[in-house]
Amino acid sequence: MRAIWLTLLTLASAQAQDHSPAGYAPAQLEALILERDLDEISGLTASRRTPDLFWVHNDAPRPATLVALDGKGRRRGSLRIDGVRAVDWEDIAGYALDGKAWLLVADSGDNGVVRGDYELIAIEEPALAGDGSEQVVKPAWRLRFRYADGARDVEAMAVDLDTREVLLLGKHAPDPLLFTLPLGPGDGAIAIARRRLALTSIPAPNTSERNARFPAARLGGSPTAMDIDASGRNALVMTYRDLWFYARDEGETWIQAFARRPLRLPLPPLAQAEAAGFEYPGTAVRVSGERLPAPWIRFEKAGMEHRE
Repeated sequence: MRAIWLTLLTLASAQAQDHSPAGYAPAQLEALILERDLDEISGLTASRRTPDLFWVHNDAPRPATLVALDGKGRRRGSLRIDGVRAVDWEDIAGYALDGKAWLLVADSGDNGVVRGDYELIAIEEPALAGDGSEQVVKPAWRLRFRYADGARDVEAMAVDLDTREVLLLGKHAPDPLLFTLPLGPGDGAIAIARRRLALTSIPAPNTSERNARFPAARLGGSPTAMDIDASGRNALVMTYRDLWFYARDEGETWIQAFARRPLRLPLPPLAQAEAAGFEYPGTAVRVSGERLPAPWIRFEKAGMEHRE
């Protein structure tokens, strides 16, 4: 199975130049994830507490559990969030604030577009026990929210520390909508996500692609993941077929930056690309997705040295 994936990555890389249009080296397959309880990886973020550690979660409904993987895809432990019901978890963001490392989960999926409200769940990232065991943690805060114009399916979320806002990007093309919420527990009432921008910079599928059988073509313009790096100056949005990179200039907001044309990095063949995030504190990007075996893929910034 690994040999098949390596062949696919080699063929995909051979179609590109020495480096991708976005300035990243060709994809490297670090591992194949085979664990049955990670068969629908839908969110991925780098730890802000432990080097070379990543937190992933499944799509839902599942137990409210986060799993820690190292850079080689090996399981290092897990967290069960006490008192939380995972309805449809779709993304996770790691960030450092007020001297603490945080993990924020977006229970924001809604395939049927029928939910009355959604939820953000924040936990303070703990130290791992070191024995691969499951730890039980309680949420530091939870925020229920909805959209002013009704239900939406959202699978991409990131944290903007400069404005202390949560960015939520709708899934469905054309022109996915970007919303924001204040970062924090709010006042106990259901918050209303603020509509900020129609993201016209990601091309929608053409007619033949919309009629295709495979999601990578049919839903190629649909965002499934989003992340902002530790510097706060670079963001990525992933669709089923591409990574799109945005840069924010000094004094500029992310709303302004997302209005510009991004750089494109085509993905290798993936059954369902739904998890992506920057490494911390480096410039590489990690990608995985739903369905087993789940490839654990790394894109390294061109010119950077890979450190084990």
